[in-house]
Amino acid sequence: MRASDLMHERSIALADCNNFFVSCERRADNSLDSRPVVVLSSNDGCVISRSNEVKKMGVKMGDPYFKIRNMLAFNGVVVRSMNMSLYREISAEVMSRIRLYTDAAEIYSIDESFFNMAISNIKDPLSYCRTIRKDIWEKCRIPVSVGIAPTKTLCKMATEYAKKNEETGGVFWMDRSKYKDMSFMSQFECGDVWGIGRRISERLSKSGVRTAADFIRKDELWLKKTFGITTLYTSWELKGHRVYELEACRKPPKSIMVSRSFGSPITEYEDMLDPLLCFTVSAARQLRKAGRTAGKMSIFISTSRFDREKYYANGRETHFARPASLDSEFMSCAERMLKEIFIPGCKYKRCGVILSDFSDISAGRQAALFDDDEEDERKLRVASAVDSINREFRQGIIKPAALFDAPDHEKKWAPRSEFRSEGGCKKDSPLPDGLRFQNHSEDFAS
Repeated sequence: MRASDLMHERSIALADCNNFFVSCERRADNSLDSRPVVVLSSNDGCVISRSNEVKKMGVKMGDPYFKIRNMLAFNGVVVRSMNMSLYREISAEVMSRIRLYTDAAEIYSIDESFFNMAISNIKDPLSYCRTIRKDIWEKCRIPVSVGIAPTKTLCKMATEYAKKNEETGGVFWMDRSKYKDMSFMSQFECGDVWGIGRRISERLSKSGVRTAADFIRKDELWLKKTFGITTLYTSWELKGHRVYELEACRKPPKSIMVSRSFGSPITEYEDMLDPLLCFTVSAARQLRKAGRTAGKMSIFISTSRFDREKYYANGRETHFARPASLDSEFMSCAERMLKEIFIPGCKYKRCGVILSDFSDISAGRQAALFDDDEEDERKLRVASAVDSINREFRQGIIKPAALFDAPDHEKKWAPRSEFRSEGGCKKDSPLPDGLRFQNHSEDFAS
């Protein structure tokens, strides 16, 4: 077997959506296609996505919006607030297209997916990935770059190279002739290598290690002793030795946190209870989607560290006698804990919910003396049916009555989103007349 054939058999690829949030906004509004665009974070705080035109203006990721507002306006930059529901739906479309071309794919983030290239029917990896790229553009209208390499770290590097070099056509194969070429590897800064953070990069620079080539040449024992085993693994991956395998099946989460900063300060208990319950329900839905139950729940609230008034932050946690998974269980617990820590008059800017100590939901719950197992099963079936409807039509179309007083975007705690687009895939329409609760109809009987 030739070395090139062996390389092909061991290869994986990374598909990375270009300027993903901006690309989603452009798909939702075609008039933005040739215009400079930025997307802002929650509460319109800072830049989290930039079109190529904006990058050329010198705007950096994380730049505070208030500092560059005038410059953006002067240059005719279109500003959009973050619209995560839109981004998640488009992301799901892209990931579905990728799965059609491989036997194993790992969704790494909302806009990235590693996938297996060691498939017998792939004769030309470059051509194959160009086909994937073209298909995603035609079906999803999202531009992607693809990097091919024997390791995840080299895949990340190859994808960035494909993004920045037009001659690649958006696809680059980091084969042995590339990653063994130190003159080629010297063009990559250490700080841009996946697995090397800013702090480690700064420490490496003081030791004369500034590029990927410098890093590869460094003594492995010194790397391990100075920076730890993870940094050594990065060195191995840059040399073509795979350490991190594809994880096509996601590992169950160890905890779930839902938290947000408020658009306006909250001073009253009822106004704080509302977002806390919303976040609680969101966390519970994520828990059930992961097929887990939680043995512990924590909440926290805080004022702003930048407010002139005295800073206040507090939290509580509860351990359940039996692992919980239902909205009602978590909501009653959250309300009780909030009463213990809420101080009226404070200007609260944030709250959050954390679920942890997970068990498999299929394992059931240890019965207590007066527990009604049949009733528990019925409630779980109802929750499952509601979750399915919300996923199919619109998240929150069915929710606890306590959360129905006003649309989320009209509430005091709603994050600022002055520039939010109206684009979306799922419609805010009522449930169709023909909807049937198959296998769950008896659960809704009074």
